[in-house]
Amino acid sequence: MSFRLTSLALCIATVAMPAWAGQQLGAAAPAAAPKADAEHRVASKSAEVQRLQHDVASQEAQSEQADRKMEQQDRAIADLQHQLEALKTAKAVPGQGH
Repeated sequence: MSFRLTSLALCIATVAMPAWAGQQLGAAAPAAAPKADAEHRVASKSAEVQRLQHDVASQEAQSEQADRKMEQQDRAIADLQHQLEALKTAKAVPGQGH
């Protein structure tokens, strides 16, 4: 599950970065951007990547917790089904003699 979420985040980043770069190239003046502006953009994008990685890790943790809860509920359902079958069997056995 965590692999899928990590892959999803990487796919989003892969798609978003070229689009963002294309916007920057189209909007840029003919002169090259100053080094400080480039460093600021890199720092900004790096912070965004860190935030996205944190978000993905949080979603993975929530997903794992939900998986554990679902497994627990599946076990409870299976136990209840076994109890129901045992009750049906116990009820059917005395009724056959009548």
